[in-house]
Amino acid sequence: MEHDVDVCIIGTGPGGYVAAIRAAQLGLKVAVVEREDLGGVCLNRGCIPTKAMLRSAELMETIQHAADFGILVDNVRLDFAKVNARRDKVVKQLVGGIGGLLQSQGVQVVKGSGRLAERGKVTVTGATEATINAKNVVIATGSLPARVPIAGADGANIIDSDGALALREVPPSMLVIGGGAVGSEWANIFAAFGTKVTLVEMLPTLLPLEDEDMGKTLERSFTRKGITVHTEAKLEEIADGDDGKKVGTLTLKNGQQERISADSVLIGVGRKPNTEGLALDGLGIETDRRGFIDIDEHLRTNVPNVYAIGDVTGKQLLAHLASHQGITAVEIIAGEDKTMDYKVVPSCTYTHPEVASVGLSEKRAREQGYDVRVGKFPFSASGRAMTYGETDGLVKVVAEGKYGELLGVHIIGPTASDMIPEAALGIRLEATLDDIIGTIHPHPTLSESVMEAAWAAAGGAIHLPKPRARS
Repeated sequence: MEHDVDVCIIGTGPGGYVAAIRAAQLGLKVAVVEREDLGGVCLNRGCIPTKAMLRSAELMETIQHAADFGILVDNVRLDFAKVNARRDKVVKQLVGGIGGLLQSQGVQVVKGSGRLAERGKVTVTGATEATINAKNVVIATGSLPARVPIAGADGANIIDSDGALALREVPPSMLVIGGGAVGSEWANIFAAFGTKVTLVEMLPTLLPLEDEDMGKTLERSFTRKGITVHTEAKLEEIADGDDGKKVGTLTLKNGQQERISADSVLIGVGRKPNTEGLALDGLGIETDRRGFIDIDEHLRTNVPNVYAIGDVTGKQLLAHLASHQGITAVEIIAGEDKTMDYKVVPSCTYTHPEVASVGLSEKRAREQGYDVRVGKFPFSASGRAMTYGETDGLVKVVAEGKYGELLGVHIIGPTASDMIPEAALGIRLEATLDDIIGTIHPHPTLSESVMEAAWAAAGGAIHLPKPRARS
């Protein structure tokens, strides 16, 4: 079977399928190649299934505190099989939805593994044997969990994020390695389901890519939930215990060693590019030292008419960034003058409380030489957060000193991911503190806290006591 198209997209994750739809809208003839299910890792084994489970975890935590709201609930139990069934139903529905969208746009879906046979030609093997002659190729194959160089990390009951989704029973205890977004979300899920969780992070705070106030606040929240958190700790090895459990040996920040026994070990550290079988070397496509594909600001590789988007580029491994890259790439292919701007990419972690940020952290802003103004507003002072029953967390605004230009906004608290777009738009439009303050925010809402944090950076939040003068 042979196809002639304007654009062939290899991979149908949130980068690939969105790129395909946009390309078709622009009048291009499009084919996508997918060897597994539509939607890629994000939909099938990442963003969506974990968020479905996090919602179950959030409900469990809320119901356990229902009496605080005047609601008496007895005999609260977890049905883990139904949690998984609901998750799988959501995934199945969304996969079918993507198929319908691609079909409605006239996109050809070719099942199988794509290989860059030569310039302008993709061969497909597996479920379908085909050759696709393409004027342009977009590589959107995503990433995979990376293996960690730790002794004993390949044994039984040692899982990654994919393995966590395959569990059919809740383990009584779990050691989670990695306090980034993946590890923190899984720690939150299983702790809510009754697992005794120990979370280990090598760097000084959880969520080390975030502003340090976010990681410190999340650690305090996790500790109150009963999660044992070790930061600045290194996992040395994993061994088999006499009781059939796994034993992880840690070197703690004080230099002492501690042995942690757990029924399961979840390794949530790092991802690698999913490029095996693409034959990048055959075309001479350049990669960095980690194996991620090098691209310029127009998403182009060093080979003409070959583009790359999403996790496989190693920029920021975020689904929404992949989608934006995909749209930008095909608009460039269609002749539009577009470039990528990575300074306003929001980052979200869907723990309970959520964490969301955009722009520069306080530390990064100071490192770049800015005269920095910082404002913080705790959700404990928010009327809406109090009525919501969720007062953990804060909003932190980082601004440039002279003109008050918004440099970064960092939120940990309820619905943080839904509040961050205001900040992303503000930074993109070079908004100032006065712009945020001068925008009327509805009351009572959680979003008022962004305005209050801007007030704090400008000189004083309305709903916080005046700071005492230092003697």
